[in-house]
Amino acid sequence: MERREALKNIGFGSAALFSSSLLFGALQSCSPQPKVDWVPVLLTPEEAAQLEKICEGICPKTETPGATEAGVANHIDQALSVLNTDKEADYFRRGMAVFVKNFDANQDVKFNKATTEQITAAINEYFKKYDENPDILKRYRSTFNDPGEKTDEFLETHFVTNVVDSTFYSYFTSELVGEEVMPYDPIPVKYEGCLPYEPGQKSWASV
Repeated sequence: MERREALKNIGFGSAALFSSSLLFGALQSCSPQPKVDWVPVLLTPEEAAQLEKICEGICPKTETPGATEAGVANHIDQALSVLNTDKEADYFRRGMAVFVKNFDANQDVKFNKATTEQITAAINEYFKKYDENPDILKRYRSTFNDPGEKTDEFLETHFVTNVVDSTFYSYFTSELVGEEVMPYDPIPVKYEGCLPYEPGQKSWASV
């Protein structure tokens, strides 16, 4: 997916996660080096491993680096740790647990044995379901601030929409992608805010 298209599609989920300057600084300060054994700040080691696998399914390695190489799961963990309230982080973690539980119940393979392609297919099924039944997202948005216990549908929807939006945002603002995948000029001569864009052309990095 092109950077411009991905950023255009960032929706309801990631708005709270990536809105503050404090958070942006935290993301930028994360190591861009690929790490399998990074130490999570908020998530448990098991949750961190699950998140890394899901992020890679959302943005897998092809001819360009995938989410794991870009340190996306690490970035998201950092983001969750600096949220102003614990509510969104709690919804995210509980929603991921629902996602994994439902994956195990509905797929031919258990989550911990699933391939990247199988994770990708599962994520795509969610958005197909949201397209076919828009009431799911409407219920999620309309009940977000309601007090009381949240349903599994709410938690899973919160997780899926947030993790997809956040994965693309973190990926395309990471140092690795900004400097190695997109055109990058560390010392620009002048600022041009509106350059012509041709399909397939690399977008300029913002790091």
